[in-house]
This record gives sequence, structure tokens and C-alpha cells, in this order.
Amino acid sequence: MKILSPVRSAEEVLPLIEAGAEELYGGVLAKDWRKKYTNIASINRREWSTSNIESYEELEEMVTIAHEHNARLYLTLNALYTAPQYEQLKDHLERISKIAIDALIVADLGLLLTLREMKWHTEIHISTGGTTFNSETARFYHEEFGATRIVFPRHYSAKEIVELSEKIDFMDKEAFVFNAGCKNIDGFCTYQHGVNEIIHKGSWQLPKMLGIDQAFFKSLRTVSPKTAVKITRALGGSPDSACLLNYDIAVRSGSGNKDEERAAIEWLESTFNVYSGLDPCGACDFYQFYKAGLASAKIVGRENPTWKKIRDVTYLKSVLDHVKTAGSEEEFISFCRSQYKRVIGMDCLEWCYYPKAGKAKQETT
Repeated sequence: MKILSPVRSAEEVLPLIEAGAEELYGGVLAKDWRKKYTNIASINRREWSTSNIESYEELEEMVTIAHEHNARLYLTLNALYTAPQYEQLKDHLERISKIAIDALIVADLGLLLTLREMKWHTEIHISTGGTTFNSETARFYHEEFGATRIVFPRHYSAKEIVELSEKIDFMDKEAFVFNAGCKNIDGFCTYQHGVNEIIHKGSWQLPKMLGIDQAFFKSLRTVSPKTAVKITRALGGSPDSACLLNYDIAVRSGSGNKDEERAAIEWLESTFNVYSGLDPCGACDFYQFYKAGLASAKIVGRENPTWKKIRDVTYLKSVLDHVKTAGSEEEFISFCRSQYKRVIGMDCLEWCYYPKAGKAKQETT
């Protein structure tokens, strides 16, 4: 199993590899695409300027650096496209075809058909937006389009990922493990993102450029998840995405157990909230994922500052190195907690990417 890290510039490539990333991924939002469709209709589902590689020339430089250090670099083209966009999309594919990327990450069936017609020459990975919920879907992508990897959906539990992985022995598998634990189904999401960057122009990027957002999240990390949710819900404001609004969750039908239903409501309200951006962690699940044969553990956060990307990779690489010799799952989880304290710099408060058995049951009640 390898660490798959986000990347957005040539300057980040070598430091991330040195920290332990063997795979990198990122997306280009070229000026011609942005001018015609704005950042909201991003070609790679990352709408913010701070998330994207600036040009295909820089992408080529990044690939060269990665290959010189035995790492792989994947390009995201994982949006869902409209028919009028395909002419310009094909122009972008022509530019990409001249660069030695190692794989395309794709969600759109129309794009998969286009790649098949073009006899595309690199690996194809099916994005979480491709909604691979069972082994037959994975087989369809593999046999019809030659896809070599699928990315599991983020709303699954770790147990569901392991069970599904055991049925897919003909492709590589990848799972998210750090940052931005949204419980929406990515391939069905129609929320708009990146609107504030258009409304507020460059001023919207200032908090991120100055590290104010990271300082805010760090302060929240000093209190319990339940308290942090209460704080962020009370703040209100104008988030950049509809999935960060303070939704009120209600149970339409349930088990009748009021305690379980209340716990489920609290969990879901916390995942659709600004606090959901606070680095949920799936390191403890490495024990299961490694034994299940997953190819990669994926970190979210192309928009994150370089220091944070390096820290995330460093932490997860130390955990991955230990899982190979861990005596038991309990001992491994204890090691994860100690490393979290050492590398991340604060106690683990069990803000988990994939809820444990009890929480998973509550979430689906």
C-alpha cells in the first residue's frame, strides 16, 4: 500500500516524495477553460485557484521530477461534463497526451467512451465520482474501458470497503484516509462550489494564503468534536459550498431507539458543517486496508499549504511502515494515536474518517 498525496506545484513534488509519498495527484484548470466556464465548472472538480496546477507546462515539469525519483503522478479529469464542453475537453486531452502522466482519474462515462475511441495510452483510474458501489460496477469499468483502479466512495464504512475489496481481485483499489470527510455521494453531488471566489475575487483566497483557516481549525482541535460542531454551527457565515451549510437532520423512520437516533443526527450534522474540513483521519483503518490489499491510501487537500501536505504524508507514512509489523490491531491503533500526537502535534480526539462499528450502525439508522 502506498501514500497518495495531493500536489499543486512543481515546488511541492520533491518534498512530498521525500516525506514518503510514492504517488501524487493533481489537476490543471487552464485559463481557456476557466474563462469560458468559470472556476465553478472546473474541469477537475476543484474550483479554487489554490487547488490547481497553473499550466500544462508546469504539469510536465512535475511529472519529470516525480519520475526522476521513482514516483508516479496522476492527473484528475474527474468532473461530469456537458455535451457542449466536449470539443474543448478533447483539446485538453490532446495537450495531456504529450505529457508522460501515469494515469487519468476519471468519473464521467462520456469521457471514458471518448478515451476508448482515442485508444488512450495511460492507465485509467475510476474516481470516487464514478460511484463504484459493488464488484459488478468495478468489473464493468475494467472490462469495458480498461480501468486499472477504482477509488472507493467516502460514505462507506471501513468494513464495507474491506468486504467490497475482497470481491475485486482484478483491479487496484484506493481509499480516502485523511481530510475532508464529506458524507455526500460524490458522483451524485450537484452542489456548487467555488462561488465565493467569483463574488469576492482575490480577497476570498487571503485567509488560506495567510494560513488563517488552518489556525482556526487548529484551535477547534483543542476541544471535543461535539463542542467544535456547536461552535461552527453558531458562527454561521457564508461557506463556499452547500455541503458546509448547517443542515438540520431529522429521522423519518428509524429503530425507535431515541439514543441511537440522536447519535445518528449528531454525526450527520457534524459531517455537513464547516467542522467536516477539520482533518478527519482514517489511519487506524490501515490495519484492515493493508490486509485487504488496497493499493493506495489517499489524502485529500490539493488546496492545502505545502507544510500541511508534508505533515500529513509524514504521519501516514510512519503509520504505514508500522502496520507491516504490528502485532495486533489494538497495538497498531495505540501506535497511530502516539504518532498523531508526535507528528500532528495534538491528541487524537477520535474524529474518524470512517466511523467505528457503533457509529457506523448509528449513521445508517
